[in-house]
Amino acid sequence: MKKNERFVIIGGNAAGMSAASRIRRNLPEAEIIVFEESGDVSYGACGLPYYISNDIPESERLIAISADDFRQKRNIDVRLHHRAVSFDPRKKTIELYSSTENNQEQISYDKLIIATGARSVKPPIDGIDLDNVFTLRTLQDGIRIKDSLDAKNHKNAIIVGGGYIGLEMAEALHKHGLKVTVVEMLDRLMPNVDTDISALVEEELHSKGCAVYKSNAVEEIMGGSAVERVRLSDGTVLPADILVIAAGVKPNVEFALSGGVQLGGTGAIAVSSTMRTNVHNVFAAGDCAEAKNLVTGKNDYIPLGTTANKQGRIAGDNASGKASKFAGIVGTAAVKVFDLEIARTGICSATAKKLYPSAQSILIKSKSRAGYYPNPQKITVKLIFRPEDGRLLGAQMAGGEGVAKRIDVLATALHQRMSVQDIVELDLSYAPPFAPVWDPILVAANQATKLVRK
Repeated sequence: MKKNERFVIIGGNAAGMSAASRIRRNLPEAEIIVFEESGDVSYGACGLPYYISNDIPESERLIAISADDFRQKRNIDVRLHHRAVSFDPRKKTIELYSSTENNQEQISYDKLIIATGARSVKPPIDGIDLDNVFTLRTLQDGIRIKDSLDAKNHKNAIIVGGGYIGLEMAEALHKHGLKVTVVEMLDRLMPNVDTDISALVEEELHSKGCAVYKSNAVEEIMGGSAVERVRLSDGTVLPADILVIAAGVKPNVEFALSGGVQLGGTGAIAVSSTMRTNVHNVFAAGDCAEAKNLVTGKNDYIPLGTTANKQGRIAGDNASGKASKFAGIVGTAAVKVFDLEIARTGICSATAKKLYPSAQSILIKSKSRAGYYPNPQKITVKLIFRPEDGRLLGAQMAGGEGVAKRIDVLATALHQRMSVQDIVELDLSYAPPFAPVWDPILVAANQATKLVRK
């Protein structure tokens, strides 16, 4: 490795800044330059709905480390408002556009890390460019939504998409006193959980006065300069003062493609366990890259902040000469919808059936704490497993408390390829304020073992 090697990182959020920090730790004298298209780096995008809801009072609290602190305290050259246009791997040069200077420049690199992230999907809907129609991906997106809510007397909100962001935004807008309607193209909310868990989510939304339109889509956004109403595919017309598009994300791969970087089957960048791409000295990490799913053994695209931070660290290590590998993911995620916690890990029943036609599932209802202790909450646990050997394939939960941390037990079980028989033997904690003597996880595993043939 050359002395004073130049590392260039494209993208300044979770993966990019984790990579930069790791390189600096490994190589104190290296030249590190980070180019970020927006005006912010290293912020908690997952906290944006809670900033919009006023649970987090200032947007600055979402910023983990400022660009100035990276420059002054870590000697990392962060350059904001720079869009990476293309790169040439033979010349090892990158073309960049500076929106502040309104000019294009070229820079050379020795090692390149692509951390361009993902962007919100914007369906081709007539009227989608009207005022008060938003997506939520960046810090500035969140600030624009919050400013609109604070400045105007909105009454009706439409959310397009019933995934994590859509559901969190339903609660955030409800806290502002708006009548909230969620429109989902599929036949259920949270399409990455099974229908019996999704039904609990819908029930919670209805209990808080939110309307839900499933198997439906917004076909037209109508209004003068700003949105005033929407027309759904079934012909329903709904009033709307603010509309949030939460229809998912797709990886930003245009820059990678310009230099011949290959994509995987998911449409994200194909990487090895060391985060290397097919192009020499070019790495990729975060929401623009694939990750190996340890349950299926295949590459997957599940963009989450936890994965981005880990992949960025691995990319930084390997780019700077320290060998390390990214083990993979099991697709663990949790979301809070009003008073309901929902979590999932592994694969859902439909995917399990495709991979293992014999796959089975059990669903149990229990309590979050001892029944005699004040205010025990309902909790539903679903386990998906192979009956021939009991191997756990996935788990889903919903309840009033204790869900997010219980799912971590089952995520650990997936990482270790444990069976439901193994889970039954786990020595889980018990105390009346925290769990019944038979934790819901153990109750579910016990029921599953009855269906295991081996």
